[in-house]
Amino acid sequence: MAKCANCGYALKFTDWKPECPKCGVNLNYFKANEILLAESEKAEAEHAKFQPKVDRAKAAYAGSIFAILRIIFTLLPIAGLFLPLCRYNGESVNALWLYNYLSKADIGALFGKIPVAVCLVTLLLSAVMMIICLVFIVMSLGKHGKGRTIALYAVMPVCAVISAVCYTVISSDMADSAVSYGAFVYIALQLFSFGWNLFVVKKGIPVKYTPCIVGGLPSDEYFGYVNSGMPLSEIRRKMLVALTKLQIEAEAKEEATEEAAV
Repeated sequence: MAKCANCGYALKFTDWKPECPKCGVNLNYFKANEILLAESEKAEAEHAKFQPKVDRAKAAYAGSIFAILRIIFTLLPIAGLFLPLCRYNGESVNALWLYNYLSKADIGALFGKIPVAVCLVTLLLSAVMMIICLVFIVMSLGKHGKGRTIALYAVMPVCAVISAVCYTVISSDMADSAVSYGAFVYIALQLFSFGWNLFVVKKGIPVKYTPCIVGGLPSDEYFGYVNSGMPLSEIRRKMLVALTKLQIEAEAKEEATEEAAV
């Protein structure tokens, strides 16, 4: 059974009016201002917590010329895939040839051979990791972002080298089959991408944080009061002072704009 939020009276089904029959308070609007104020402060606090993540994500992608070049160098090895990666029974193999071949081949029989499976899977993984790295760049300036980013970028050249080594083993028993210069170019570009990422991580990317306000107080100041255990009533008194100051500054600016227009 519902109770009156003011006096605790147990409401009956016949009490259909918005006013409490005992104390007369309007139950629809009881402490409405206080509830709205609390919800507004909660929304501003949540925004203040989330905004730094957005700022770091933006900086990770375009916070400096080095960050922008990292994106370009991450995708650069794709060009190596279209060069001759190897020779297979006299045929030059690149990404397009491999796609056409795999679309017609018996995948089950092909991947049943462990060296072949390792060669193809690691080559595919080294290419897919370029996209994965681009996605995870967004978190590269987070708490564990540096270590995670370096580890992901390291997987690319490692997989490319494993694929080349596996094909060298496979091609030793085949006529006119060997690793071609395209594979070395691809590996070199992967290593360059990894090295550039190390350089960016070591140099660092500046982050421009957006100022956030909670109830008129700077977010850092507000969270400092909350973490210190300051009573809510005291925090709101400080908010009132800060909001009054902001209002005075806004009115002064508006007056100055009007005077300049005249």
